[in-house]
Amino acid sequence: MGDRGQVYIKDEGVYLYTHWNASELVETVRKALAKRWRWDDPSYLARIIFDEMIGPKQGSETGFGISTTKAGDAWLLIEIDCKNQTVTIKDYTQNRSIAFEEFIK
Repeated sequence: MGDRGQVYIKDEGVYLYTHWNASELVETVRKALAKRWRWDDPSYLARIIFDEMIGPKQGSETGFGISTTKAGDAWLLIEIDCKNQTVTIKDYTQNRSIAFEEFIK
């Protein structure tokens, strides 16, 4: 089973994976972006988002990953576009983009 999702940092071509927390991933990304840190720096922003995803589970063996490919079993994909400062949420029911500023409200 699982609750699989990914955050795709478009500018870096990297996927951040969670095996168990996709249902909370939109809020997790919102918290990371609400810090207003490094919105224009995709490699740093990827690390900031991943830190928020892992939280107190840092150092564990499983549950999270970093990849250059999309996971076939992820039901949620959140795309981060630093150049255009947009978040796109893709799941079974939606595919919508929103500006960073609007997303964190």
